[in-house]
Amino acid sequence: CAGNTQLQTPVMDQLAHDGIRFENAYCTNPVCVASRTSMATGIMPGRLGANDNGPGMEIEALPREVDRCSLGKMVKAAGYDTFYGGKVHMCQALHPEVAGYDAYFSDEREALPAACVDFIRKKRDRPFFAVASFINPHDICFAHRAHNGIDTHGVLELYREAAALPLDQLPPLPDNYAIPLGEPSAVDAHTSTTAITPSGTMRREYDERDWRINRWIYHRLTEQVDRHIGLILDGLEEAGLEKDTLILFVSDHGNMDASHRLASKGFYYDESVRVPFIMKYEGEISGGRTDRRHLISTGLDILPTICDYAGIEKPTHLLGDSLRRLANGEKVDQWRSYVVSENRWFRMVRSARFKYSVARAADGQECLVDMENDCGEMHNMVQDPQFHNELVEHR
Repeated sequence: CAGNTQLQTPVMDQLAHDGIRFENAYCTNPVCVASRTSMATGIMPGRLGANDNGPGMEIEALPREVDRCSLGKMVKAAGYDTFYGGKVHMCQALHPEVAGYDAYFSDEREALPAACVDFIRKKRDRPFFAVASFINPHDICFAHRAHNGIDTHGVLELYREAAALPLDQLPPLPDNYAIPLGEPSAVDAHTSTTAITPSGTMRREYDERDWRINRWIYHRLTEQVDRHIGLILDGLEEAGLEKDTLILFVSDHGNMDASHRLASKGFYYDESVRVPFIMKYEGEISGGRTDRRHLISTGLDILPTICDYAGIEKPTHLLGDSLRRLANGEKVDQWRSYVVSENRWFRMVRSARFKYSVARAADGQECLVDMENDCGEMHNMVQDPQFHNELVEHR
């Protein structure tokens, strides 16, 4: 539904067909813990100390009001039966067993769909709220291990299958495969050679075939999770609840997937920081629409949106807004003019036309891109006098 012809995702495509797909949805931080912390609290993760995975997991306590108004606790207080299944990867204060969820199921792969369906089918006299937090396609992080002959979660089998294919049966390189003109040196400085996905090593050593094998694996893992989502939606339909259930589909971050010869996450490039986001609610949200205009912050907007649908008053400390009116196709005059994302080494502003980012390092680490005419982010215009005013504004 987003234009990729190299994979088959019938379930996600059907969700988009039956609902609305927001093309300009951005996470508040393109790593797991920080982004998930933000979605669960509606707070920019840096304000809570979650600039990266490690510090985010080490948060000992949340501010009282943030803790009281976290996602699970608010929905639970509104009278919903609550369930959390799959990957957590948040600090202990936000772990489902203490954060408002009646039931928690830890498997994040094959067993998760059935557990979700069992929860949905339970007889109850009040509404339910369920989080199905699938790990995949995140197992792409193990593809470099498979490249070196090491198996983790079955990725080696996928690697061997891809490696046996002729080049013309592997996905092509992305249009923005090249390293951008004027790319700040901070980008390369923050590519790792020691992480599970050593993006720095891969950037320097992978050839075209290596990258195309990596992309093939990523597509197959995406198809796996598409199938898992389908099992849950089938269960929802069989329970007769499909027309009465709001569905949100989102990811915590993206993956560079060979764009700019990079792998993994944690960059300000769109492949890393822009995320898929679909809303479906039969009878209220008309289907088959793609919103390319409005800038969405998944970390800030999901919590107010769920509050709106659940009849919960939005806490005054939340900076995000409900997406309900946008999803319904209503005109919203005062929608935001930019979204932001942050990481341990950069800050980013995405406005209607431009993206500006600045690294924490020394001078010369800025990037300004015209997203309207350079959606692949191939040209840094910081030194272009034609865009000086835009540079100052975004600074």
